[in-house]
Amino acid sequence: MKFSMCTAVYGMHDLHDTINRAAAIGFDAVELTAALHLPINSSSERRREVKGWISDAGLECSALHYIFDGSVKLATADRELNAKCTDYLCKVIDVATDVEAKTVIIGSGGATRHLDEGTDRNEATKCMAEVIRKAGEYAAAKDVYLAVEAINRYETNFLNTMQEATEFVQMIDHPHVRTMADTYHINIEESNPVVSVLKYGHDLQNLHLADSNRHAPGTGHFDFKAVADALKEIGFDKYCSFEVFGLYPWKLWFDSVEEADRQMKIGLKTAQAAFQQ
Repeated sequence: MKFSMCTAVYGMHDLHDTINRAAAIGFDAVELTAALHLPINSSSERRREVKGWISDAGLECSALHYIFDGSVKLATADRELNAKCTDYLCKVIDVATDVEAKTVIIGSGGATRHLDEGTDRNEATKCMAEVIRKAGEYAAAKDVYLAVEAINRYETNFLNTMQEATEFVQMIDHPHVRTMADTYHINIEESNPVVSVLKYGHDLQNLHLADSNRHAPGTGHFDFKAVADALKEIGFDKYCSFEVFGLYPWKLWFDSVEEADRQMKIGLKTAQAAFQQ
């Protein structure tokens, strides 16, 4: 199994140093937190610089996550907003291409993916599927995959379970649009994580690893070994990325780089043991 580290683990710490820390700890790749570290308005020079840092560290860029900056609305039936979101996603795909990332994760809780009160759910779902299908066509031309993430009910009211994400992606019906799951969200939403992975894991393009407390694997009660065995059974061979947060309402990352280092070392050791590496 290949393991990647989300750069958001280190918050707004110097990105070059964060990438080097991921390499030193033993990760195979980094997953860039796009809205923080490489937004759509980043220059071509900046993108080349970041790609150079990743290559020099001996890593790959496995994916882009946290792609939305609050300027677009994904879950809406407003055609004007749909067009704006499609254009935004295509610009994110351009960023992915420039850093040679093969996956763009369409996650996001909050206002971006939340269905507002009074919204026609069926119509908004159709419009969202159309937006992602169009972006998927653009992504396919650049050999990039879009991964629609299942996110727990406390962060969004749309696509909470692996089943819901899978059925939505099946509705989109595009080979470059797949699903994405996160063990933190799985722990909340799936009554039996192993059964869900066995049933709906075949469309997974990526998997985020975080424990029940959203800290590193090995610091909570989630059964990573059982899920790892299920992933092996279905032949999952994509990246497992560590999306781990300090998790206070006012702060998403840890108090120090040393604490982030400690969390990543615990997490990687736990994941390697779960996958018997």
